[in-house]
Amino acid sequence: MKIQLLDPLVAQRIAAGEVIERPASVIRELLDNALDAGGKTIITSVTDGGLEEIKVIDDGEGIEREDLPLLCESHATSKVRELDDLYHIKSMGFRGEALYSIAAVSRITIASSYQGSDPYQITIDNGKKEAVLPGGPRSGTMVTVQGLFKELPARRQFLKRPSTEATMARSVLLEKALAFPDRAFRFISDQTIRVDLVPTTRKQRVLDVLSLNQNIVPSEMLELYDTAGRFDLYAVCSSPALSRSDRSHIKIYVNNRPVEEYSLVQAVTYGYGELLAGGSFPYCYLFIDVDPTLVDFNIHPTKREVKLRNKAEIHHQVVSMIASQIKRTIPRLVKQELEREDAPLLAPIYQERPSPHHTHQAAERAGRYEAKPPVDSDWFQKARELLDMKSSRSTEGEDVWAQQEDDQEFVYLGQAFNLFLVAQKQDDLYLVDQHAAHERLIFDEVREKKNIQELMIPLSFEVERDVDAYLLESQDVYLNLGIKLERIEDLLWQIKTLPALYRNIESQLIAFIQHTTGDSKEVEKGLYAVVACHAAIKAGDSVDRMMAISLLTKVFKLDEPTCPHGRTFVVRLSKEELMKAVQRT
Repeated sequence: MKIQLLDPLVAQRIAAGEVIERPASVIRELLDNALDAGGKTIITSVTDGGLEEIKVIDDGEGIEREDLPLLCESHATSKVRELDDLYHIKSMGFRGEALYSIAAVSRITIASSYQGSDPYQITIDNGKKEAVLPGGPRSGTMVTVQGLFKELPARRQFLKRPSTEATMARSVLLEKALAFPDRAFRFISDQTIRVDLVPTTRKQRVLDVLSLNQNIVPSEMLELYDTAGRFDLYAVCSSPALSRSDRSHIKIYVNNRPVEEYSLVQAVTYGYGELLAGGSFPYCYLFIDVDPTLVDFNIHPTKREVKLRNKAEIHHQVVSMIASQIKRTIPRLVKQELEREDAPLLAPIYQERPSPHHTHQAAERAGRYEAKPPVDSDWFQKARELLDMKSSRSTEGEDVWAQQEDDQEFVYLGQAFNLFLVAQKQDDLYLVDQHAAHERLIFDEVREKKNIQELMIPLSFEVERDVDAYLLESQDVYLNLGIKLERIEDLLWQIKTLPALYRNIESQLIAFIQHTTGDSKEVEKGLYAVVACHAAIKAGDSVDRMMAISLLTKVFKLDEPTCPHGRTFVVRLSKEELMKAVQRT
């Protein structure tokens, strides 16, 4: 094929595709410009998720009239003059690609007043520049972007629903707001104010942003500081009493830019070390201020990747800062004390070695346990086989369920450590792990598909294209589990019926459906994990007497007291064993 030069407009749109992916990409670039212009109040507005219109207004210094025609030219920028400037970058933008790229795929109007002078504006419609005209705000700059990808329908097909695009745009604004707590940020979606952040302190800005979606106790969020050589560290991190089951709230900023740098996320987790139980992660917003000569953001158009010449040194200092400044909380000390005291006491009675669950159970005693699926990929099948078997055990001492009679009465004595339900049957004392026991009972309910209810108000949710195709072919997989799904329109589904067991955890159920395309066994396995991890009574929960008796009544009717993960959740102590332990016999 003969080589020829691309049409300038085609080349422009290809280049734009590297920078502008969706409305959130436009907002990211426009916010950077507003911040660089010194805007103290920045307002972002979207209509129809940004597909119809995006508007960003700031009260910065503005743009001079003679500079307006240069704004949407390739590599036109006020932030870099020569090659050496790339190694001393302090501004958020510097490539001169953002406005050029936006102008290639939309109609963009930039109206500005330079330091309070008469305002002027220019419009570029999908690469076609119009004349500079008078008009615009009395101070600062207003950028209006209309019809994003309107002339590129193939690009629009990859976008999500307007509501989802609006949520992603909001997330970009919050991401920027975290790095600039001294600025005011407002986000408006379809003429409704969704976010309104006033200037504040660095810690309070993190708390304000978290409070929009999280239920955070401010006293559990700590400020950390450190400095070493040519960089400074500042972080707002959670105490060991507050954790998550994923890394989604470990955010790294380098010179006020949010970056994706796994080694620094890893440094945060290393810093916490054993302060958190396995599989638990902190909230941590880490801000690193580095000498610009040691940083290179000129790697990817979105500037989310960074090269740090002193990355190893920063990694070490982050670990050191967190390890030295985050202290163990009182519950963790209690946990250690329990581990130290209970191991020698229980071992002689049961003649068992500490099990792999020992640390897991100790974390539960501290009241911080969050249920998670086991790592064994075959656990679900093993659980099904185990629970389908009828008990045929002997009456040897290690069988905690031997010699039980369904009609034998028990006396509920109370709750120990907010973890064990304690009951007495004749000359035996029983300690029942409340979380594992409830998990087992819930597992049985899931399999029996009890109490399926029709929802008065169906639950709507959006899915990706591959999940949409999967659900069209596999609705019966969920229907067989009591969940009726109905497709409303392209990429939009509803839940019409639901087992009562799933009430109050609908959001977790929807998240599961949105990300699952497995076979029926995988779906059943995943649904069980969702319910068991969120609906079961947790270790650390206070259980009232009526609930405890109801739970124990069901437990004592089980053929075998094993949780779906395969472990026994009942310990039996005979009167004789207790007397031996205190040397009364």
